[in-house]
Amino acid sequence: MKARDVMSAPVITLRADTPVHAAAALLVSHGFGGAPVVDAEGHLVGIATEADLVRGRVLPERWVVTGELPDPPVSAVMTRSPTSMPPDEDLADVVALMLDTNIRSVPIVEDGRLVGIVSRRDVLRAVARRELAGREAWAHRAGMAGQTRGEPFGT
Repeated sequence: MKARDVMSAPVITLRADTPVHAAAALLVSHGFGGAPVVDAEGHLVGIATEADLVRGRVLPERWVVTGELPDPPVSAVMTRSPTSMPPDEDLADVVALMLDTNIRSVPIVEDGRLVGIVSRRDVLRAVARRELAGREAWAHRAGMAGQTRGEPFGT
């Protein structure tokens, strides 16, 4: 299975000049944990996660703040040059990247442009539908590991 088989598309994106409060409102309204940041041509320039948008925005009550907190643009808080993968990447490699680096989603880029995103939820949806547990997939996986039996445990 390839990344394109489970990716979400089209993708809700942010622009670098979007104010942090507006980006936070977008994530909240859609129930997302992050969103890719693209330029005018659709090239991936960053990703803004919940953590990026919250960091430094909640101050202890004992602090005295005069005036309003500045509302920086997404470009000031986003993760620049996020790891991305092409649509034809093996989904197992995308999942391994997410789990090994503890990231929740991987932007999918083709010819420099964002074409989709694979989130943990997208992969979980495929698992729930049993799309990833077919005998062919297990046989392929077993062959890659040099095993002689390509069945999951318990079969």
